[in-house]
Amino acid sequence: MNYIIYTFKKIWGIWFYLNLSIWFFILFPVFWVTLSFEKLYPLAHRTRRFWSEILQITSLQWWDVKYKIPIDFNRQNYIICSNHTSYMDIPMMCIAIPGYFNFMAKAELGDIPLFGRFFRTIDIAVNRKSARDSYRAFELAKKHLATGASIVIFPEGGIPDSTPVMKKFKPGVFKIALQLGVPVLPVTFIDNWRLLPDDGKYSALPGITRAIVHEPIEVAGLTDDNLGAFAEQLYNTINGPLIEHRVVKE
Repeated sequence: MNYIIYTFKKIWGIWFYLNLSIWFFILFPVFWVTLSFEKLYPLAHRTRRFWSEILQITSLQWWDVKYKIPIDFNRQNYIICSNHTSYMDIPMMCIAIPGYFNFMAKAELGDIPLFGRFFRTIDIAVNRKSARDSYRAFELAKKHLATGASIVIFPEGGIPDSTPVMKKFKPGVFKIALQLGVPVLPVTFIDNWRLLPDDGKYSALPGITRAIVHEPIEVAGLTDDNLGAFAEQLYNTINGPLIEHRVVKE
């Protein structure tokens, strides 16, 4: 039985990554043009969202997104934070958040063929090994936020080996929120780790992947002294549904 399950997951993994490549190549001319001109970046992001939906549909990985409260992304931008469990987090974030946003993630993503173009244009690559590059990335993030865009940050710093158990959040990533007074929007991905595990085996499964978009957390009045407590509050908010759905233990 274990062999049958392993074989099925491998076959579905091939199917998923084949879908990913085919649809990306089909849309690549649109990506190339829209990522060549800054004024077309919002169109590039909408195309990325379309690619995400097509990828999930053709891979039979349906999504179920629930919002704790109605959110008008046209009136307010956010620093969006979620648990990071799988490379599926990227397309699922595009589906769960209808507004325009930029990813802020590790610089290594910029080295991926084709996909790396996003992290050299619309998104923000962070080289955490260089204080100078990290400062540049955070200044660029502040510039994006000042124009009304939202920023997606994975506060664990990457996909942890302990997935689905989260790593402790790095409080420093929230300094931008405090400096600009931009509210933080927590998001919980419940099933991505199971349907597309980051285990180096390139396996996948069909199924329903759930996301919870929580109520935004205001940062007005907070200072650097509050960063640790704020990071803990955010961690508990995102971790709550994982405990509720018995993905992790309390």
